[in-house]
Amino acid sequence: MTDFDVWRSRPFDVHVWSEHPKVNAVVDHVYNSLSVEQQQSIQGKSNNAGRASGKTHLKLALIDLYVAWKTDPLLCIGVALGNDAFKVNSRYNALHISPRIRNVISALAAEDFIDFKGGSNDRTGSIGGNRTSRMMATNRLIDLFEDVDLEPYELDLHHNRECIILKEHEVDEYGEQIRFKGQKKSIDIEYKDTPDTVQMREELGAYNELLKQTYIDIPSLTDPHIIRTKKKGKPQVIPIGQSNKFVRRIFSRGSWDMNGRFYGGWWQQISKDYRKQIAINNMPTVEVDYRGLHVAILSAQKGIQDDPRDRYDLGTQILPQFDLKEQRSIVKLLVLTAINAKSEKSAYAAFRDDQPTGSIQKKLTDKELSAFLMAFVSKHPHLQDDLCSDQGIRLMKIDSLITAEVLKVSADIKVPILSVHDSYIISFYDVELLLELMREATKKVVGSNLAITQEALSYDDYVDIHAPDRVAGQNDFSDLYKEASTIHNKTPQYDERLTRFIQYRINNYQDTYWLPPFNHY
Repeated sequence: MTDFDVWRSRPFDVHVWSEHPKVNAVVDHVYNSLSVEQQQSIQGKSNNAGRASGKTHLKLALIDLYVAWKTDPLLCIGVALGNDAFKVNSRYNALHISPRIRNVISALAAEDFIDFKGGSNDRTGSIGGNRTSRMMATNRLIDLFEDVDLEPYELDLHHNRECIILKEHEVDEYGEQIRFKGQKKSIDIEYKDTPDTVQMREELGAYNELLKQTYIDIPSLTDPHIIRTKKKGKPQVIPIGQSNKFVRRIFSRGSWDMNGRFYGGWWQQISKDYRKQIAINNMPTVEVDYRGLHVAILSAQKGIQDDPRDRYDLGTQILPQFDLKEQRSIVKLLVLTAINAKSEKSAYAAFRDDQPTGSIQKKLTDKELSAFLMAFVSKHPHLQDDLCSDQGIRLMKIDSLITAEVLKVSADIKVPILSVHDSYIISFYDVELLLELMREATKKVVGSNLAITQEALSYDDYVDIHAPDRVAGQNDFSDLYKEASTIHNKTPQYDERLTRFIQYRINNYQDTYWLPPFNHY
């Protein structure tokens, strides 16, 4: 067995599917390579076979192994094998995959199609020590994969996938469960549809369809993935490209009034520096955000319309070891943490937990952090009752309503806008449109306009600045703008990825909103 890094992984995806002849050929080859006993084990007993056939289970596993290999040849798949891991009739399991997937994995490992490592359970209760089983394609299976030559987006990566999720617990900024010591893994809660959930699903479905047609990439990347280091120092591979764009809306604590934010796009999972390099349909982009959104919402709800330039600048030094710039960063994170916390003690503990090991900030005492918080309250007394009172989850619902308004228009008019909770990314051509949508959304949801910030120049800004230098008859500054933006760093591999996506759309679809019409006959 080839050794592999069990932490360089992603969860098993039960929504990938394809009827492509090349995929079916691989499935048939693997199935016919199994013994009669192995084939019978994955088919199951006739009176307990479940709604999906054994071959469906096999195909799903092979397609997901293919997607992982195409994303990153070193990426393995984490798969839970407990009896409660797969609920056949769940709305979150559209292909009706059952625990018989264990027999598929066992057969693939026995026939050297996959390398497999069992899961581990840390009996001390430490979250970081627990992990599910892992599997990865072997050279025998990769030899078959190389003949497929399909990009992941050419497969059905989200076959009937549910996009409106109701969770038992809370999630972090990436949509992953926030787990505490001794806490069980969160479950996705089953629910009955209402007019509201049906409408949300229809609107988000239209937005996901827009994203499916849209080319989103980072032109400077040679290989379309980024490795992010998680809190515990474990690597996480973030696929950058067209196979990691599906957006879900997640509600928390089993309530439709809690959270409701939009999660899933790869642009939410990378740093701000990388986000600056995003291109949409081969055009540079600009990120626009609401300034101090949750604090602004709380202020607006109390009738405080004044908008100080910087709420987190206390104007005076609280502790001598931090200059005013460092102090501002501390105050901002502390206030945002306090808005989410249920008590001062938990706010201070969460703040320290978020700091780098060995940093001065991680050693700040409750008394020192309290001094920062009291100074902030002194400057903004109307916010005192909102700190350390579990307001964050409610405010997330409000900002999700704002984002829902923006994304609905995005889908309706076919102008892609990428959300990062309190900020949005859009083509440099369309920044003025986004600004107007953001103003209209906050006016509708909150009742007033909220401050907006924009770091990079839009196309209109660029034109205004360079208008005096305009050459007679020159009305288009697009090329000049691209040269001034990060898109000029594009690699040959980016051009190849873009060309292949365009050709795929031309060959398989009558219409793609950003491409000229083609005669397919």
